[in-house]
Amino acid sequence: MTGLKQMALLDAQRSPPAWLRRLLETNFFEKCSDHPEAWRSTRSAGCCNFFCTTCAGRALCSRCLGDHAGHEIIQSSSHCLVKVEDLRHLLNVSLVQTYIINGAPAVFLDERSMSGKGKKPGAETECEECGRGLQDAGSLFCSLGCKAKGIEDRLDFNVSFAVDPRRDSSGEESESASDDEDSEDLNLTRV
Repeated sequence: MTGLKQMALLDAQRSPPAWLRRLLETNFFEKCSDHPEAWRSTRSAGCCNFFCTTCAGRALCSRCLGDHAGHEIIQSSSHCLVKVEDLRHLLNVSLVQTYIINGAPAVFLDERSMSGKGKKPGAETECEECGRGLQDAGSLFCSLGCKAKGIEDRLDFNVSFAVDPRRDSSGEESESASDDEDSEDLNLTRV
């Protein structure tokens, strides 16, 4: 039987890291207040589409990144998606619906608005937090935000943000982990 101390440790490990809440609240693709001269009408120049998990302050533009050398940086796409590869060594993204964007698996940061009523045609299941249709039956959540809310709402220790200890800091599997187990924690859907 699991002791109270071990349960408290497991609960702390499964909880979202402090920087995740700030990431989910961040507005991306706005003009950088530190580098307004870099702003152009295109989304890529002078807009803030990076986030430093070390500082967990605000969205950053590409010119701000020099002040964050050696920090963990996440880049958001124009649809508030983040590549799984950028997160994998920081967060466990299992049970979140994954999409293929520009050839790479990605997850949505926040709950996505639903158009119409009910599930999308072809949806296998629904997000346990917001009810959005999910394409993969192995997914429970449509976004990292919904997973964070789901962890707060339940005492299911199988739902966690804790990174699998079988992975090293680069996100690569350690020698002891098997390829079969790795393929199970991504639910890929092409967009």
